[in-house]
Amino acid sequence: MRAPVIVLSSVLVGLVACTANDPLYIQAPMTLEAGVSDPANMGMLTEAKVSLPLPIKTETAADKAKRDALAATLAPVLVPYVKVGDLELDVEWTITNLDNEPGQARIQLNGASEFFSYDPTMINLAPPDAEDPPKTPGLAGDIPINLPAMGSVSGLFTEDDLREASIDLDQVTRGNVNPFRASLTVSKSELSFQPLTAPVLDAQGEITQSPTGPEVPRKAFAEMIRIDLVFKPDHHMKLDFNVRVRDLRGIMHDLLLTANPAELQMFDPMPYAPMVGAAP
Repeated sequence: MRAPVIVLSSVLVGLVACTANDPLYIQAPMTLEAGVSDPANMGMLTEAKVSLPLPIKTETAADKAKRDALAATLAPVLVPYVKVGDLELDVEWTITNLDNEPGQARIQLNGASEFFSYDPTMINLAPPDAEDPPKTPGLAGDIPINLPAMGSVSGLFTEDDLREASIDLDQVTRGNVNPFRASLTVSKSELSFQPLTAPVLDAQGEITQSPTGPEVPRKAFAEMIRIDLVFKPDHHMKLDFNVRVRDLRGIMHDLLLTANPAELQMFDPMPYAPMVGAAP
């Protein structure tokens, strides 16, 4: 599992828009707070989740014509509106320990492409009779971060982390690649991936998959269009974050989160929730 980079600098906020290489800053609409006892859940410590859709402009007729032309050459491979390489993303964060005792926190990063959303709690690829199977990994993070009492730690998921996460998300959801394999394989420079059949149990009780359909080339890799974070502290803490975007294709709305929703592309990704089936 890729760890977030921890730095000592403060989190940047605000909005800067110049050239494609100058980043835009999308401040999270809320502060996440968690790590307190939840009486409604047998006293378990609370976790906090947030989903932040990127404010991407409605696809123009010219862009759609280009996408349709590429799709015609790659059929039956689907070509997304937002592709890997259109945007470079990173996520800057600061965790503040609100407790007078030191503690640990984890930030798990997930997200969605325009085709599928990825939530590891909805993915169960263990055989039906497996005892205590490992939890499906997130796309990045989920590494313990130590915090002093009443102290703060800042860090980031880098552009490399988000590029890897986007490609892993596409491989897992469109390609049925095992999430454990995807999380342990460096794919940020891959030129294609081979979709697989849904996992099934063979006569020996082993999970099997087979290649199916044409490979998906890099020019059809789907970029993450929504960033999801899960905040899991073991003491009362808060998480502030913002998303930094280098808009290499010019598809982000100038007004970002204050844009008129009618001027934004509305995506409706399908939750990816496979289960191991029986062989036919």
